[in-house]
Amino acid sequence: MNSHRLFTILLSSTLIFFLALQPTFAAKNSSSTGKEMHEELIANMPLVEGKLAEYVDKVGQRIARHLKKPEETFTFTVIDNPDINAFAIQDGYIYIHRGLIAYLKSEAQLAAVLAHEVGHVTANHHGRQKRAQVGSSVIAGLLAILTRSADVGEASALWGASMVSGYGREMELEADELGSEYLFQSGYDPQAMIEVITLLKDHERFEKQRAKELGKDIQTYHGLFSTHPRNDKRLREVVSKSGQLTKNVNAENNITPFRMATEGMIWGKNYTPSKIPENAYHNNQLAFQVYFPKDWPHSEQRNLIHTENTDGNVKMNINIMARTVDSPALFIKKNLRIPLVRKAESFIQSRLKGHTGFVPTTGLPDQRIAVIYYGRRAYVFRGEINKNADEKQANKDFLNIIRSFRPTSKRILTKQKPKTIHYVKATGNTSFSRLAKHLKIGKFGEGELRIINGYYPAGEPKPGEWIKLIR
Repeated sequence: MNSHRLFTILLSSTLIFFLALQPTFAAKNSSSTGKEMHEELIANMPLVEGKLAEYVDKVGQRIARHLKKPEETFTFTVIDNPDINAFAIQDGYIYIHRGLIAYLKSEAQLAAVLAHEVGHVTANHHGRQKRAQVGSSVIAGLLAILTRSADVGEASALWGASMVSGYGREMELEADELGSEYLFQSGYDPQAMIEVITLLKDHERFEKQRAKELGKDIQTYHGLFSTHPRNDKRLREVVSKSGQLTKNVNAENNITPFRMATEGMIWGKNYTPSKIPENAYHNNQLAFQVYFPKDWPHSEQRNLIHTENTDGNVKMNINIMARTVDSPALFIKKNLRIPLVRKAESFIQSRLKGHTGFVPTTGLPDQRIAVIYYGRRAYVFRGEINKNADEKQANKDFLNIIRSFRPTSKRILTKQKPKTIHYVKATGNTSFSRLAKHLKIGKFGEGELRIINGYYPAGEPKPGEWIKLIR
């Protein structure tokens, strides 16, 4: 099973939670609240800001105002990720990927996705599953999965034996029923729930066809609503219970604001540098980046980066050395001449091999050591903790520095612009085939245009109809 397929399976839930089994390369943690998890997520993940994020929050809050318990608070966040997914964590934190929004056609469909997630929260599916609470080591696993989808297996090896599990069909149907009710109470057509499932099933069909033509493994989509077949009788029954809108509701009120909010949004991978932590170090020549804790000053010399806390009693040096053919573990032993490393373990991070552990030191706490191979170089992380320092916090900071190390995309360095979505009105001569050729969006461009415009696998837009283009 390839890593991308594993990713689609792991992200098979709409409400994501985690089962921490035996965390590695991170301290064991007590339970975390939804707020704590949210703060760590948004601090480490690229987010969409501006008009699109504001619009999603506005739609989400409209749903929240019509709940039976309007005093419940919800936070809606757009993750800058091209994958199709939406999920929630405890305490009312709802997330939707930018990639999913690109496939939707109206505000009602966006509301359907958000309402479904709200349904998971209000039904307390997280608590009813009786799963283990989440510690920061497992959050790190989530971040690794969501930010580096091709490295899910590696993320698990590095950040702990964590699982991303989904709800069963009964809970999904309950979330559908609640979501449909919330849609109706908020003035949206509950049938939008079925529309979303239809377009996602079309996307799944398209991806299977593309995989077949490319000779790759057939991959199913994200898993959002994946427990439902295309013509789901039970789903239609729960949706119909929510009621029907009167005929005087103007659907255009849903479509036009959605079109305005999504005009110019990024399609696919975003090569524009996202908002980065305040205290980040970038080396464009060697194409890597690393983040230091807030308020930790850093300096650099040739092949050396130094950082320390404001008290000067916790320090870390990053030495850049020539790597060898030996493993990172043997590099520590042979080249650094450190014969004994306690709690040693190997890991893979952003497809880079590494090894870490603690070096015994007389009269001082054990000192963190780590080596990461990148290209022809070995990046050696050495932590130093003095007697009067907070050892637990220091080691947490060291781990955060080490796991923030990653290569910088060449496309970002060359400032390659991402593709964006734009709307135009179709004419009598408009066809998706001609548009795909004109826009030069690749072999499967016609299929992509059909999917995002609701015309898969056949059909052409009507004259005067607004359609999406990828430029």
